Amino acid sequence: MAKNRGLGKGLDALLKMNIQEETPEKSKILDQQTSIETKESNENKVLAGFTELPLNKIFPNPNQPRKEFDSESIDQLALSIKNFGMIQPITVAKADDHYEIIAGERRYRAAKQINLKFVPAIVKNLSQREKFEVSIVENIQRENLNPIEEALAFSSLIDTYQMTQDELAERIGKSRTALTNSIRLLNLDPQIQNWIIEGKITPGHARTILSLIDKNQHIPFANYIIQNNLSVREAEKISKKWNQESKKTEQKTKEKKQELEIKIAQEKLEQRLQTKVNINGSNDKGKIMIQYFSVDELERLLDLFEVKIN
Repeated sequence: MAKNRGLGKGLDALLKMNIQEETPEKSKILDQQTSIETKESNENKVLAGFTELPLNKIFPNPNQPRKEFDSESIDQLALSIKNFGMIQPITVAKADDHYEIIAGERRYRAAKQINLKFVPAIVKNLSQREKFEVSIVENIQRENLNPIEEALAFSSLIDTYQMTQDELAERIGKSRTALTNSIRLLNLDPQIQNWIIEGKITPGHARTILSLIDKNQHIPFANYIIQNNLSVREAEKISKKWNQESKKTEQKTKEKKQELEIKIAQEKLEQRLQTKVNINGSNDKGKIMIQYFSVDELERLLDLFEVKIN
């Protein structure tokens, strides 16, 4: 049985989801519709396999999962488009009186930078959810998203459309384990998430950080990884020692807390009984010793406990 190799089919499957098989009769009808639409609109020029749209009618998708765009990379792309034209069209979806970008925001930004009036585009008829899915897959396949953007996009899809992780993994062609590990990055402190975005630590390091028992140790350990330039394997080995130390510290803290609680209980009993009291033991078990220094004091204590000898 062939193994699922991740994202090989994701984008193609999503982009084709609204394309129906054409019979000669359907093809003829579609050709007639296309001809009518082309005559009705002077702003669209139909080219081979795609449409040419005015740039001022195209806008970025507000749900675009990618948040970081390298300005130098866009400058280089703008120069390339200026010299050779836009070789790959932008994929868009119709939205009221404009078009929303599904894939190709870098190309859009570069085209805008050099004041292009028209750009080649492929127009898709997709739902809001499908637009989001295609945008995620396209960015992942191009390795455009940083790990935190990717995790936020997955989490948003799950929350917005009430999807399970299994359903989303199947939709985008990713394994359930990879998807889960990605979303877990959002459990990290924002400082550590920034270090991941900056490339100072990898998602592999991040999973090791998440394995630490004490969350208060997450940032110090992440900083230790960065300062010592640790590999993921080295970080995994050291994390075990950090966990052992955390357990020892936790145990000592627990013991100190118990000692304090016993001391407080002892003092309150002494105040209540008006005599010397010793408590030996822990919260689980131990002994309470109540001292008396005369027969009268013993009788007083017996009366206090409502204990009758005769």
